[in-house]
Amino acid sequence: MDVDVAGRALAEARQAGRKLGDYPCEKPSMAEAFAIQDAMATAMHAPVVGWKVGLTSKRAQELCGVDAPLAGPVFEKDVWKSGAEIAPVEGDLGILEAEIGFRMAAELPSREAPYARAEVLAAVGEVLPVFEWVNKRLPGDLREAPEWLAADGVINRGLVYGAGVAFDPGMDLMAETVRVRRDGAVVTEGVGANALGDPAAVLVWLANSLSARGKGLKAGDLVATGLICDVVIAEPGVQCEAVFSSIGAVSLQVT
Repeated sequence: MDVDVAGRALAEARQAGRKLGDYPCEKPSMAEAFAIQDAMATAMHAPVVGWKVGLTSKRAQELCGVDAPLAGPVFEKDVWKSGAEIAPVEGDLGILEAEIGFRMAAELPSREAPYARAEVLAAVGEVLPVFEWVNKRLPGDLREAPEWLAADGVINRGLVYGAGVAFDPGMDLMAETVRVRRDGAVVTEGVGANALGDPAAVLVWLANSLSARGKGLKAGDLVATGLICDVVIAEPGVQCEAVFSSIGAVSLQVT
């Protein structure tokens, strides 16, 4: 299997805003999938400015046949501030997920020893409201083998973020609630505990997962910690807003 060829194919599709007509190679193992993800990130020739973590609920993990979340890189060109106007691309899934995000204030580089929760949380600068725009470069719909999810950067198109608040390790993000409005009407609600029991636990998992892959978190990185309510479909002309109980709000207009 040529992971570089597969990675370039996924990068080119991402850059062009289109879907591939077929899979770029035979189904990879999970190790090969992450090698393809790394090759895709290299072929993007764009700075990685954060990470999307998916499959942070037990139900999602059971449906995909995995026992842990998956993480994929987010690129500089695919991050928007709240209030952005965003248009769907070819074959877009157009799925929005309201999530709790973190902005890193300090680096957590790769190392042999695992990071303790206190070390990870000490490196956080802000907690902030996030919409993830979900899309895939592969054929088919949302359902996908976890190996392909990993290879395709865990099918993120990008992140929209609102103004953050200073992070305090004592914050109870498990109890943080969100209401998502579509054209002003509430369509779904959720709570932080839906993300692996605690969004902070997702961040700790990510720091150690990246470290094991020879990577790390950088100061300034934006991390989306996973869906905490039902998804919302981003149809043209729709305005969507996620209002959190204490960390603020994030919105976007679908053009």
